[in-house]
Amino acid sequence: MLCLSAAILLAFVVRHLLVRYHLESDVGPVALFYPSVVVLFTSLLWLIFFR
Repeated sequence: MLCLSAAILLAFVVRHLLVRYHLESDVGPVALFYPSVVVLFTSLLWLIFFR
């Protein structure tokens, strides 16, 4: 749960950066992109802290 919570916060940061630099329209369908980013960050954080 800790990794998932941190991953959601990191996904918000990614979204903020993409909107700030006008790149959000280039990522494709956002309904698939952001959940994938959350899964990616969750997996990476789990590997870093618990593996």
